[in-house]
Amino acid sequence: MRTVYYIALLLFFSGIPTDAQNKILIDSKPSSIFIEQSDTKQILNFDFLISNQSTDTLTLQRIKVLVFDNQNHLIHTRFLDNNGTAPSILLVPTRNWNGKESHLVFNPFSEFDNSFTLAKLEFEWIFSDPKENETVVKTSVIPKKYQQKITYKLPLKGRVLVYDAHDCNSHHRRFDYTFEPVRLLDLKSNFMRYAYDFVILDSNNNQFKNKGKNNSDYFGFGNSVYAAADGKILYATGDHKDDKNFDIPKLKENPLELYGNCIAMEHKDGSVSIYGHLKENSLKYKKGDWVKSGQEIAQIGVSGSSFFPHLHFEIRTDITNAAEGLPSYFSNINLVIGKTVQKVKSGLAETGNIIETK
Repeated sequence: MRTVYYIALLLFFSGIPTDAQNKILIDSKPSSIFIEQSDTKQILNFDFLISNQSTDTLTLQRIKVLVFDNQNHLIHTRFLDNNGTAPSILLVPTRNWNGKESHLVFNPFSEFDNSFTLAKLEFEWIFSDPKENETVVKTSVIPKKYQQKITYKLPLKGRVLVYDAHDCNSHHRRFDYTFEPVRLLDLKSNFMRYAYDFVILDSNNNQFKNKGKNNSDYFGFGNSVYAAADGKILYATGDHKDDKNFDIPKLKENPLELYGNCIAMEHKDGSVSIYGHLKENSLKYKKGDWVKSGQEIAQIGVSGSSFFPHLHFEIRTDITNAAEGLPSYFSNINLVIGKTVQKVKSGLAETGNIIETK
């Protein structure tokens, strides 16, 4: 649920330009904000679209979050501010808004202990103008736990590195669709908000042999990819070369061009699974086919925007430029820690984890 407040409060000075007051608009994105549950923590993956509608130049000086439980009791608080010789506020890359300008800010408070009840988060933003007058804007977010309606299986077999998932530092997470070159491609949301990059490992946890210069050096290149759940193929293309290239202008008409050889599969709850960077001519099914969970659908390649052979996997709302990402939990993964193997109860795969499928 999205709640937006346009509350500009005068802090210390009575001389704040009236043009700056009530003209900082903050909207939480996407419209539905989910709580992901891991075995040890709760994770919030959302953004703020901040628009300076005044003609003043404004600088973000402080962000504070207050967490409330179901009884509206304050149970936790954090902040980033401009204090210190290397101020913590610098963790937010965009701090300056010129007049009539908008920027996307990734939520900097993304992980919480499982003991917290995240009923409501109240954010307080402090901006200053060139004369050091300050304006406070408050926004509230009411997240909800994500309830997955179908069972997904991780679409690979064997030992797998979660090379990059969608935590705060992941490139999937930090996709700014308001960035001008991206906006010009008509991309309107973060469709890979909850995406994964999976890499096959050998028994010694190596990704490749020799020096990894050739596609065939990677243990995953050509490995089978399986359907994560029952579904109907909405999109399938398999004639891209395994050359790490893609046609950027084509993204305006088809955002799946990013993934080169790719399969998109619709499931009974309306969600769509995406399997990207597949090997040339390896697809086993075509558009319109019905596939059962666990059936082989293609092989790992290095087509599209890919540095090396791996599987890009994500769940999203649809295959358009306005698609939003959706969380996914897997029923068949174990966490490998040295010689110890333990069940991942939540089913959430996290960046850096080495996992095995059952």
